[in-house]
Amino acid sequence: MDLTALENIWKEHDRKLAHNTRLNKEILKRLLIKSPHKRINWMKFWSVYRLFDPLILLLIVAFANFRFTDGNRFYVGLSLFTISYVVFYITNVKYYLLIREINFSDKILILKKKIAELEKLKLRITQIRYIFMPFAIISAFLLLFKKIEMNTDSLIFLGLIILVYLCSLYYAFKYSVSERFKKLNKEIDDVENLEKENFL
Repeated sequence: MDLTALENIWKEHDRKLAHNTRLNKEILKRLLIKSPHKRINWMKFWSVYRLFDPLILLLIVAFANFRFTDGNRFYVGLSLFTISYVVFYITNVKYYLLIREINFSDKILILKKKIAELEKLKLRITQIRYIFMPFAIISAFLLLFKKIEMNTDSLIFLGLIILVYLCSLYYAFKYSVSERFKKLNKEIDDVENLEKENFL
């Protein structure tokens, strides 16, 4: 076997090795993209579910047989609840419109930009919801309770509501939103690093 034949065999071996390497990296990329893809799909599912909140609310009101207050308390409570609920629903629609644009067939840089925009929007939505949450709670009291007696039991109950609200606020900003997107960004970074290796 002459030198030319050996060189051709070596080149063919290199070609096959390069092909197998690219194939393995493509398989690895698909495995890496599976987790963030699943995470985004779950977020999309909840964003669609949130769009049906008005229907769910109507069903609850229709079948729960609530006894509402009357007079000024009812109208003030209804106004506060309507304003809060409309704000919540608008934020749900904005979130849905943005998250549906996320497509894993896009380039990684475009994908990361959209996820960054989604994270900013989610944080802003969370801030808005916690700003309006006290008004929604007050509206519920005005709509459902004709008279609120300020005694020990009612003060303890009010204190518990405030405590739960503050704990929920802390958890939402400290862990829930930030951790969710931190994991998502790390998974996208792993895919991006793998793609960069393919160009080396």
